[in-house]
Amino acid sequence: MRVEPEVDLAALRQLLRGRYGRAVTRFVFLPKGLDSWSYVAEVENGSRVFVKLMEPTRPDAERRRGAELPLMTGLAELGLRVPRPIADLDGRLMSRFDRFELTVLEHLEGRTLEDETAWPEPLYARVAGLLGAIHGSTSSVRHLVPRTERYELPFLPSLVDTLHRLVAGAPLPAGEHPTLAGLRDLLAPRAAELLELVGVLEAMRDQARERGGDTVLCHTDFWGSNLLLDEDGQLSALDWDGAVIGPPEHDLFMFAGTAFFPADRFGWFLDRYEDAFRPISLDADVFGFYFYRRNIEDLAEFVASLTAGGGDDADLRAALGYTADLVDEWPALERRTAAVRQLLRARA
Repeated sequence: MRVEPEVDLAALRQLLRGRYGRAVTRFVFLPKGLDSWSYVAEVENGSRVFVKLMEPTRPDAERRRGAELPLMTGLAELGLRVPRPIADLDGRLMSRFDRFELTVLEHLEGRTLEDETAWPEPLYARVAGLLGAIHGSTSSVRHLVPRTERYELPFLPSLVDTLHRLVAGAPLPAGEHPTLAGLRDLLAPRAAELLELVGVLEAMRDQARERGGDTVLCHTDFWGSNLLLDEDGQLSALDWDGAVIGPPEHDLFMFAGTAFFPADRFGWFLDRYEDAFRPISLDADVFGFYFYRRNIEDLAEFVASLTAGGGDDADLRAALGYTADLVDEWPALERRTAAVRQLLRARA
């Protein structure tokens, strides 16, 4: 859970009045997010805005900084339900506040779907329709998306190096923390299996790069925490900083039998997605690439957090538990790919 940063809220209030014309009466901190801090700011006229603070420390920050804001504006102008960025009085979509980059967004009412364990059919259909509409917007917003899917795997060298160190019993920054011992017990006996999966992923990467076919606007993290449902049943898509132009499989794989969505409903989901978009040719091997990459990339992130040291015991234990869940998922990766291949053949 995100902890509120030490910021001068009075100074933030003054900035929002002077630069954005918003007289804020109260800030409500939202303890969510991985690389940002967010507030709902209540304005004296009864409206609300969403305020997001981010430290420009990501490795690709210079290239990606604020890139999603013109895209979100373009999508909102097309009528898609996304939080519209609010420009300051000089027309800029991003400002500086203390050590942070600051963006102000339209506040959308509703609740996210991250805690839903099973989606009712009408909601599942709305999600398919929204994803189809997003992919269908590509020709209008392609010029606003600077990133293209390159099928890169930047997390692999560090993961493989750490795996070898775990197997060899070499020292790591976390020292002898109990969770590090648990990580060794979990991964060392299965090191060969993980290295084999890495080889499969690299081969799938090479195949995906050679594939032609459609490219569309991909959200790349289109699941419950980034979907907002209001009281009228309207669905909005949040958090566009991962947007790329890439194959539709990049978004669709989430609905093809991952832990979030049942495999036996994927054909039904595709029907409603294509109704909102158009019939489209899909490749099971590209689905496989995303199944494997999501698992191993998430694994690499948790392994890095466990071996770096720092953090409280509860967070480290949770990270170890998530790592174990990802390891348990390995046998399912090929089964999911095979199930998608069978479904696509039947649909063809």
